[in-house]
Amino acid sequence: MSARLPLVLRRLGRLQPPGPPRRLRELCRASSGGGGGEGLLGQRRLRDTQAGSSRGPGSRAPPARDSIVREVIQNSKEVLSLLQGKNPAFKPVLAIIQAGDDNLMQEINQNLAEEAGLNITHICLPADSGEDEIIDEILKINEDTRVHGLALQISETSFSDKILNALKPEKDVDGVTDVNLGKLVRGDAHECFVSPVARAVIELLEKSGVNLDGKKILVIGAHGSLEATLQCLFQRKGSMTMSSQWKTPQLQSKLHEADIVILGSPKPEEIPLSWIQPGTTVLNCSHDFLSGKLGCSSPGVHGTGPIAEDVSLLAAALRIQN
Repeated sequence: MSARLPLVLRRLGRLQPPGPPRRLRELCRASSGGGGGEGLLGQRRLRDTQAGSSRGPGSRAPPARDSIVREVIQNSKEVLSLLQGKNPAFKPVLAIIQAGDDNLMQEINQNLAEEAGLNITHICLPADSGEDEIIDEILKINEDTRVHGLALQISETSFSDKILNALKPEKDVDGVTDVNLGKLVRGDAHECFVSPVARAVIELLEKSGVNLDGKKILVIGAHGSLEATLQCLFQRKGSMTMSSQWKTPQLQSKLHEADIVILGSPKPEEIPLSWIQPGTTVLNCSHDFLSGKLGCSSPGVHGTGPIAEDVSLLAAALRIQN
């Protein structure tokens, strides 16, 4: 990745987002001392440096993710400007229900939103919040006409059908409800919200010059709406898509066949990097890659193994666009 970070990342920790019509909850607080913006950026720069050093001389740089993020945010600003030209009072608001502390993603969401001219608010719940508490917050946002979009930043184990389908489809900017998924599968992608994570995967590959037609894609450790959306989007590009969980006995042979590997969750320690063939394109959809929770044996952090380009930053920008 270019040494020059996107404008939004350089400004992390210095900017405050514009206030939404009402504060639904106080912003989440850091769980440890000294977690300021520069520290978070320092962690990100360190991971990028480590990933770059593991490529070795003469190897190809990863996709120009930062330039794509800038393009998405600029396009969002232009569309918003056109809308406000017709209705100057219009100010879109995105609400994010967050269970637990993830301050890096919180700052990225806030600052990308400000770059695009969008108001954003976080509803912060304890990490162990139950289904009923999360749904209660969703229902409040559903009925707030001043909030135009709603995203969930909760643990994978909390993503029950009951929670996902409590969202109004017209506010479901992550495309996780049955209504939005159903429209996508039927071919009505222009009439629904599509997962920004899945869209980020396709964008990074295509804008890096990868021809997806005929490619063998292996999606590992993805579940639910993300797995279904990735399969749907890749198949429409002419790719041959396989899905697997990390504990599948045939995982090693599937990895040897794959041209492109999509990681939907963190790689377990017991699975060696040598199972991934040299030259394989690896993209990481796992939230833990950006937040720094991956172990040192994970792709892109250690050794001479494949580089896992994370999609979290671009996914955040595409969520703002939605």
